[in-house]
Amino acid sequence: MKQLIAVYLFIFVSFTSQGMGNTEQAEKVPFAKSDERNEQSNLRLYEIFVPKKNGDLFLTEINLFKENEQSVSLKFEDAHIYPDFKETYIVINPNLVNTFEIYLNYSTTKDGGLVMCGGNRVKLNINDLLFVESPPEVIPPPRKP
Repeated sequence: MKQLIAVYLFIFVSFTSQGMGNTEQAEKVPFAKSDERNEQSNLRLYEIFVPKKNGDLFLTEINLFKENEQSVSLKFEDAHIYPDFKETYIVINPNLVNTFEIYLNYSTTKDGGLVMCGGNRVKLNINDLLFVESPPEVIPPPRKP
């Protein structure tokens, strides 16, 4: 229980420290969802949703990391039902989910090219993100033909 409280405080402080004057931005925190329906496989899908911006910084990279074993840059895209978020996913054995960490890199440029005045790196635990309440879903408008 103490770990869970510590994670909530970390996430809240990480994402509100740069956006104190912007309460709309301060409410956006990372969260995850899990697809638990596939009982035939030892693998589970984890969808990870992270804010596009952290204060004045833009999300430029999401990495999956397992100490002394691997570091993988994850592809991410706009989360259509959560407009201010980006979405990525991983498929792993649920027994191993606590062995992986997610690192978010934010920079001063949208494309992640030149990082001016430093950037911001946020470390997350997938299992802890499952307990964060997701914002309300937004139904996107239909695409124009």
